[in-house]
Amino acid sequence: MKKIISLLAFVCFLAPVFAQKSVPSPEEKKLIQFSGYALTSDSLMGVPFAHITILNRGRVATAGPDGFFSFAAQEGDTLIFTSVSYKPTIYVIPYNLGSDKYSVIQLLTKTEYYKDPIIIYPWSDFRQAFLDLRLPDDDLERARKNMDRERLAELGEKLERDGDEATSMYMRANSQRTYYYRQAPQQNIFNPLAWAEFIRAWKRGDFKKK
Repeated sequence: MKKIISLLAFVCFLAPVFAQKSVPSPEEKKLIQFSGYALTSDSLMGVPFAHITILNRGRVATAGPDGFFSFAAQEGDTLIFTSVSYKPTIYVIPYNLGSDKYSVIQLLTKTEYYKDPIIIYPWSDFRQAFLDLRLPDDDLERARKNMDRERLAELGEKLERDGDEATSMYMRANSQRTYYYRQAPQQNIFNPLAWAEFIRAWKRGDFKKK
């Protein structure tokens, strides 16, 4: 009886050792090309853009529009297939593969997610909130504001002159200097139109102190 107990204890002691030797270390794991299709379990249609996450390494791959995927993995990697409205599915790549390429067809099952009930309460201040609402301007209103004469005049006073305006002003000034070359320029004191405008301004009271 003692021999049998000793033999069982010896076997139990060696079992984990052999189990550890059967699983290769991360350095010994073979790199493979893992590919396949993620399909729906009811209609066998491709699940577009399904995510495949390698849990033990934190890498994520994405399937194509038809559910096809292909990426580099290692033997023993734990994969989880996820997609919106489908249950997450776990797949473990087996060890001791005979080739460096491995293909699978992973089926995903649809599921439904239920949220907690939402209670909608009436808005007591809806009328005032509606009156205070300020909608953003549409394209037509923005164009109307941009073409406003007062706004354009204000911008014209603040903005610097561009090349065309500066050239035009220089040409007019140069033309005026050339017109009065070697003679005194005209004085508005002898201009009857200027006197008429001065008299009208005087009558309007433009020169009164405010």
